[in-house]
Amino acid sequence: MEQVKYTQKDILERVFKQKRMGVGYDPADVDSFLDDIIKDYGAFGGRIEQLQGEVSRLQTALKDAQDQLVLVKQQSVQAANVAPAAPVVETVSPVVTPAPEVKPVAPSANTVTNLDLIKRVANLERAVFGRDHSENENA
Repeated sequence: MEQVKYTQKDILERVFKQKRMGVGYDPADVDSFLDDIIKDYGAFGGRIEQLQGEVSRLQTALKDAQDQLVLVKQQSVQAANVAPAAPVVETVSPVVTPAPEVKPVAPSANTVTNLDLIKRVANLERAVFGRDHSENENA
């Protein structure tokens, strides 16, 4: 960051030379402008101090977190050295037996086919809705 040439006090105490000939600046206008600059310097100074405080706070928090991390790592290394070895769990792969072959069965007297089921449903519809209903659907 560049060095600041003027402080608030330097700006406040600055006196401009007056020209003997010609028209110069209006001293009231220059003073008003410099007053605004002084206020800005004050605001910048306050913001800089606030940010520096925040940087300090964050650096402290970072250092604390790093210290905690080192402690946790040390504890985990010590725990690994002291703790007995964890029991080894063996995984057993399941034994897969082939499924027995399914042989197609020829329809027999005891086997129900799709045609039999459709006939039963048609008979139930006739019984529930009546003979006229089934005839209307076919028409």
